[in-house]
Amino acid sequence: MKVAVAGGGIVGLFAAWYLQREHADVTLFEPGPLGAGSVHAAGIIEPSTAYRTNTFSFLRRVGRFWRNGTCTFRSADPRWLAESLRQLERPPMLTAERAMRELSATSVATYRALAEERNDFDYTPRGLVERFEDPRHFGEERAEALSRRDLVPVEVRESGRVGDLFFPEVSWLHTEKFVERMRRELASIQVVPQRVERVALDGTVQVGGSTRTFDVVVAATGVGLRRVGVPLTGLRGYGWHTRTRWPVQVATILVDRGIAIVPFADEVKITGGWDFDLSTRPQRAQGVRDAIERVVRIDQTLDFKEGSRPCTPDGLPTIGRQGRLVVATGGFRLGWSFAPGMGREASRLALGTSENDPFFSRYCSSLHAGSP
Repeated sequence: MKVAVAGGGIVGLFAAWYLQREHADVTLFEPGPLGAGSVHAAGIIEPSTAYRTNTFSFLRRVGRFWRNGTCTFRSADPRWLAESLRQLERPPMLTAERAMRELSATSVATYRALAEERNDFDYTPRGLVERFEDPRHFGEERAEALSRRDLVPVEVRESGRVGDLFFPEVSWLHTEKFVERMRRELASIQVVPQRVERVALDGTVQVGGSTRTFDVVVAATGVGLRRVGVPLTGLRGYGWHTRTRWPVQVATILVDRGIAIVPFADEVKITGGWDFDLSTRPQRAQGVRDAIERVVRIDQTLDFKEGSRPCTPDGLPTIGRQGRLVVATGGFRLGWSFAPGMGREASRLALGTSENDPFFSRYCSSLHAGSP
């Protein structure tokens, strides 16, 4: 079977990886470096079942980020905005919890297995601290975390600075090193350094002004899939590899500021930014950096990346098939956490070994040809 994978971000890489394991003839299209648009992320792998955005709690969190300088509002997809308002405080369908739990379990197990085989991407299973400044927000999040601790274990740590939540089963990894690992894993597939200009439901793709036909096309181009019918908007984020004397022993999220801090042997990765912005103009990374440096002293910057998180109206992934087109997107802030499971589900749909899941394919009924 000939399969095209459009997009070499983390979801596209995993889709190609699973397809290769099933002996498909895979062609991966990515105009930039592999992992482009994904490697800016913190690389925290959370065994979470949900991170919903269609709630008042999420809107309050965005308001805190805006006040702290890590969020701006420039543009959003109109269809996404309308659907988000329609879905506000609407609970997910009954099958969502099971589907998300299986997706999370697949992803966590995949990263662990790859690390056990060869830990060349600094996989570190030492937990996550979520640190709070707002007592009311801490109370909300503590109650939510304790209500589902049978699925995601949590420890509450009260302190003079409001309090922390510690999630012992969370791990983290070095995103750039992991992409290099995937590059080696995918050495036998054809990688075409070109952008897919158009995909269609009949398995055709336009690349470099010519049309190529495949048995199936897997489109994993993130926010770009809003142009093929998925209601998505993008939230830009920024990541710096740094050296800092700020004391951090485990991955830490400053929840009320939208800042993540991840320690490695000889560097610390710091990420931030929740910018609602679909434009391609120069971004405001320095503004986010200034907001970070109000709480974390950075002694040296080693590298910088940026990207855009694809967000569905409820913030949860969407994976579905129409005709010969499969789409996989919408992981939002847990894109790396869900990527292996999303890639596996997309590969199964492509190979015809599974059918559309009612929950994952909820936004895929109106897929159409377009520029992803």
